[in-house]
Order: sequence, then structure tokens, then C-alpha cells
Amino acid sequence: MGNCKFLDELNRLRKSSSDSIDNTETFDDFKQYMHVTRTAEEDLKDILRKVNASNKKTLVLLCGSAGDGKSHLLSYLKNSDEEHLIEDYIIYNDATESNAPSKTAIETLNELLEKFKDKQLENIGKNAILAINLGVLSNFIESKYGDEFSILRKYVEDNNILTTQINKKYFDEHGHFQHVSFSDYHMYSLTKNGIHAKYIEDIFKKIFSQNEENRFYQSYLFDCGQCPLSKKCPVKMNYEFLMEEKRQRYTVELLVETVIKDKVILTTREILNFIYNIMVSQNFSFTSIQKSLDDSAYLKKFLRQITPSLLFDSMDVTALMNILNKYDPLRMRSEKADESAISYYVSSDISKEIEKRFKDIPFGRILCESSMVEKINTDKLIKSELYKLMVRVDAFNSNDMGDKVYKNYLKDLFLYNAGIGKELGNLYGMVENALAQWCGSDEDGNLCLDDRHTDFSLYEAIEFSENLDDLPQPTDETELHRFIPYVIVSFDGNDGDTIHLDIDYSLYELLSKLNLGYIQTANDRNNHADFISFAKRMLQTGQLTKSVSVLSQVGKKATISAGKFGYKFKVVK
Repeated sequence: MGNCKFLDELNRLRKSSSDSIDNTETFDDFKQYMHVTRTAEEDLKDILRKVNASNKKTLVLLCGSAGDGKSHLLSYLKNSDEEHLIEDYIIYNDATESNAPSKTAIETLNELLEKFKDKQLENIGKNAILAINLGVLSNFIESKYGDEFSILRKYVEDNNILTTQINKKYFDEHGHFQHVSFSDYHMYSLTKNGIHAKYIEDIFKKIFSQNEENRFYQSYLFDCGQCPLSKKCPVKMNYEFLMEEKRQRYTVELLVETVIKDKVILTTREILNFIYNIMVSQNFSFTSIQKSLDDSAYLKKFLRQITPSLLFDSMDVTALMNILNKYDPLRMRSEKADESAISYYVSSDISKEIEKRFKDIPFGRILCESSMVEKINTDKLIKSELYKLMVRVDAFNSNDMGDKVYKNYLKDLFLYNAGIGKELGNLYGMVENALAQWCGSDEDGNLCLDDRHTDFSLYEAIEFSENLDDLPQPTDETELHRFIPYVIVSFDGNDGDTIHLDIDYSLYELLSKLNLGYIQTANDRNNHADFISFAKRMLQTGQLTKSVSVLSQVGKKATISAGKFGYKFKVVK
């Protein structure tokens, strides 16, 4: 790799690169170029402007988790921000570290924040900004020093900093504490028509945009242009392949899908490392290209080292790459796909198919060569690998991302967080129908409350009373940047209580399947204890004390109802 300057440049994207480490003292040209503005940055700047105008001693908390960009943002504000908003601030960049071997991080924090203890809040002092992980913040305010910071602790509690709830209030004009929590923001925003991942898209543009400022592109032009092996290099072709915006968009939306469906924690550092991994194979060797390989050996290696293969076949490279394997387009079975596969494999000459599929993409410069076409036609293994590539390239070039259930979930996620309760009727109906399928129901819609008996089952009527009182406040925003990543449905319970159900994508998918007649498995019950608990609470709202239906195994039905003179038994079927 040391013989290739383009690879050296790409190597700066890796987690292991020194460029991935941020500190407040330096912000070099590379970091300056790679900086992408986020909504969290804009909100923080707005808070800092107001703090600076207030002349009130203030501690600004920059909260989040490891690797989410807190240090990078502080470094940018200190060294490159034209407004110089934190020029006179005391900066605590990493609250997870102790400033002395003999002290814990909590002890160090107690000393650093001395001027922000309850007794000293009104004393004159400098403003400070503290980058702190949420776990450390929680430990600190609950530690033995917490009583001396009771005002800070109350601020943290009142603003739901340590919860998943979103506090819509950005600035506390009367307090000594302000905050921006990266956990309130996501790598994507929500719209009624789906997701918008501008931040991730902008990162891709930094790497693949064709302009003079892009050091990667300039290296590609100059260094690859001088390389005698560039015509055979899979890395160069991978870079060219990803220059196309629609392929960038496909990759970005795939990343977001893993965040939503699999709860992947995606940081800027992870994104950059991922981009490197889908361009440069772990087995890539500059010297291997230098060697004179026969067409078959070279072609097999080439097919394994190009982006569509790296994206879905790179197992055990990172945890993220392992997850992405299950989104391989090859796993999406359909009658049309099966027919296409059969037609491909029975054909003895696929030269026209190769020309059609690959002539306009970088890989075609290799695959469309007559000698390579001949090898593909005669080598079953290579032919099989090429079919995989065709299916994956088609996915890259498609504008249709996500299945119907996923798209519906995104829509309901937006409606909930936007507080548009009147359009959540379908979601509530889906929950009610799913509960009936989960518990079992009779022809009158009564839910089964006991099916343990051999000869009969017991049913009761449930009146679903939807409760929309706890919906987020309605907003006129058409794009949401701060939201909780799941939906909450609520129903009236007994004695004035409310029954809530948190619906993430996994549960939403199960509810959708139940609505289509799906019978839950033991695995479903193990994975969704929250839904079981919800079902039990909903059954408690039924009319068991008033009436219960008894349905025999042979189809006979009777009701037992409570009256003023005792219970009445009536055969109805």
C-alpha cells in the first residue's frame, strides 16, 4: 500500500488512522475539508450566541456517546469557526478522562466544575463548555458530589437529558446551564415521504465530489493517472463507481436502514471507516496487481474486490459489515428474479448480457474485454460470481429502497413525532387487529383470555379506547431533526391509568405480519415480552366482571353475564 499514494489518501478514512483522533488544540487542513455542518452544530452555535449576549456565567454541556463527533465539533469551534464563539470559554474536551492517575473521572469533574457548584453559581467566572458522555454525566450527578451540584442535577432531570424524551426547549434564558445532546439528533431526518440523510450524503460528497477542493479526487486524477496499473486496479474502479450520486444515495439509505431496523449506532468515524471498507478489500495488495496473472485468476480476484461484493460479502471485517450482509439483494427472492437466474445459467453465451449491464460502468472496462467474456462463459465459478454482481449492481442503480412495511413504519414514525394524531388511525387499527390475532378471537371479535382447557376457551369483549393525550406537540415542520426513534401508542386502562406500547421497527414488523394472519412463534414471544405485557394489561380492561363467552371445541357457544340477582348462563350457539 505504501507504493500507492491514492491508497495512502484513502487510508485517512480508517478508524486506525491518526486523522480519526480529534483534540481541541489542532484542526488541520484535512479535518477542515472533511468538516460537515450538522443540525446539532447549528443549534449549539445558536445557544452560544445567546449565552455570550447574556453575560451570565454558563456551563454548556455537549452530551452524547463515544465517537459521535463532540470532540470534532469542539475542535472546529475553537480553531476554525469564523464567529469565535468559544474563544473565552474554558474547554473540557473529554470528561471520561482523569487529569491525574490517582483520581477518577468523577473526582476530576468535581474539581473542574468547582465554579458551577450550587454555592458558587452566582459568583463571577468564565463560561465553560464540557463534552461529556451521557453515562459519565449520570454517574457524576448521582455520585457523592451530586448534592453540591443539585441545580445542575435538576437541570439535567428537567430537560430529559438522560432519557429518550425530546425536550423542545433549546435555550434556558434564566439558568446557568445549557446543553446540546447528540443523542437527540440522528444521522437522518424524518419527512412524511421517508428519510433524508443529508449529513451522511454530505460526507460521501466530501470524498467523491469531482472538484478541486476534494483531495481524494485530486489524488485519483493525478496519482492514478500516473500509475501504469490503474486500468486493472479495483480500488480505482470502486472510486469511480461511487462517484455516481444514485449509487451514493443507495449506500446511504442502506446505512440508515440498518440504524432503524437493527439499531446500529452509527458515528461519523464508523461511516468513514465503512466507506474505506467498501472501496479497499482487506486482501488487497498493490504487488498482486503488479504480478502477471492469467485472466481467470485475475478475474476471480477482481470480482471479489469490487464495491458491490465488498459491501455484502465482507464478513468479520466490522460488526456493521456483518449486519449489511442480510440486506444483500440476492436474498430478495421473487418469481421474476428466479426466472432471470434460470435464463442466465442455461445460456451458453452471455456476452450480450455483459455488454448491456456493464458497458457504462467502470467495471465494464475489465468485464467487457473479449478475453474476459470468454472466461466468464466457460468458467462456472466466474459465471456464478458475475450473476451476483449483476443483481447487486441493479440494486445500486435502482431508485426503489425499502419494503412496504419499512416505508409504512417511516411514515408512522414521522406522524407520531410530528404530533399528527388524526392520521394515526391505521396504526392503532393495526395494533388492535394484531392483539386479536395474538390472543385469538371469536367471530364476534371477543379476545381469548384463557385457552388452557381441553374442551373450551374463554373470551371477553375488549373496548379499545385510544388515548392521544401524550402525543408530542404538533409541529408545522416538514422535516424533523430531533425525534425519538420509535412510536408510542396509548390506550385508556382501568381507574384512569394509561396503557402504553413502544413500537420499534422489529415490533412494527411483527404487528404487520399478525395483521396478515401470522401465528406467533416461541421466538416471537421471547423477543417481544413488551407486547405480551401490553396484551395482559389490555385484557384487564375487558368486561370479565360483566360477561364472558365460553366456546367449546365443537363450536358451541354460551355467555355468562352478571346481573343484579347473580350470574346468567345463556347458550347462544
